Amino acid sequence: MLTAATGVLLFALVGLRALWRKPRKGWWKRVLLWTLISAPVHACVTMPCFFAGFATWFVHTRMDEAGYSGPRIAADGAWQFQSRDSLREERLGEVTVDPAVLAAARARAIALTSSDGVTLRAFVVPPRNGAPRATVILVHGLFRGALELEPVGAMFRELGCEVVLLELRNHGESGRTRASFGIREANDVLAAVEWARGRDADSRARPLLLFGVSLGTAAVAFAAPRIDELAGVVVDAPLTDAVATAHRMLGDGPRGTRRFTIPQPIRSLTLLALELVSGIDLAADRPGDALVTLAPAVHVLVIGGAADRRMPPDELQALFARLPQDEAHKSLWIRADADHGDVWNVDPDGYRERLARFVLRVTAH
Repeated sequence: MLTAATGVLLFALVGLRALWRKPRKGWWKRVLLWTLISAPVHACVTMPCFFAGFATWFVHTRMDEAGYSGPRIAADGAWQFQSRDSLREERLGEVTVDPAVLAAARARAIALTSSDGVTLRAFVVPPRNGAPRATVILVHGLFRGALELEPVGAMFRELGCEVVLLELRNHGESGRTRASFGIREANDVLAAVEWARGRDADSRARPLLLFGVSLGTAAVAFAAPRIDELAGVVVDAPLTDAVATAHRMLGDGPRGTRRFTIPQPIRSLTLLALELVSGIDLAADRPGDALVTLAPAVHVLVIGGAADRRMPPDELQALFARLPQDEAHKSLWIRADADHGDVWNVDPDGYRERLARFVLRVTAH
């Protein structure tokens, strides 16, 4: 399409030139030659730069989640779950929400500032009953936001934890900057940790847990080794190697599947352009290597889906085997029939059960 557009443009320019002077002999051959030359230029330069620029500067929460204003807790203490459909209905005026409910949801928001100056939004929800057993900072995936974290946040809350739903840079109502796919997003997690521990002596003494899903696991993985006395980490569909994951996501899938693909060598050129535009070294974007540097005393729970092609089970098993924790401090759950970041929807009871075991182990000390 770009090559055809270039040809049309060149012919148009020659036509305009012909209005002032007669075109030189063989002009159409030169136009055709330059049109053909533009094909590899577009394939190897224009498109990789376009994809890289889009991935770096236009990462954001998908539009049907952008209206999320915070967790809603009913008068009886139950978490009133929201969804993309419910937000759409509210946006279209099909459902009316009590202004007091909206105000209470927004009141749960806190403003944070990352160490590199990016403003962040997070939501804090206390445990349903009693004093918090632990504080859990939850981090969403790419193109998502705090809305995605509601089901897991509610589970942790029912288990007696204070939950912090963090919106990474470029997502929700957090500030915008160049995306770095976990590397600089780790600063956002550290800002939430600083807030959680900086309130009073009780908050500093309370066990601190991190939870991440998909891209959120990369931010968690790079932040976790920099946190003193971290009690535990839960990673769902964890990103282990950014380059390998990008090739899996953008390469050809199994026959019969439909998804956006970029053929080689354009895919590799796109990743090269992404490094130049975003200012990161993708070869260093290996969250799995960061996770294996955690102290052996940190509890780790790894969760994945057997049907996940982005973070396949063999990648999770390899990561789990590399973790330095003993059997008492690490566990792995790969749920059959679950896709990427979908385990808590496929088996919510099993998910809650494993989180309960995890919280019990972490808070038993």
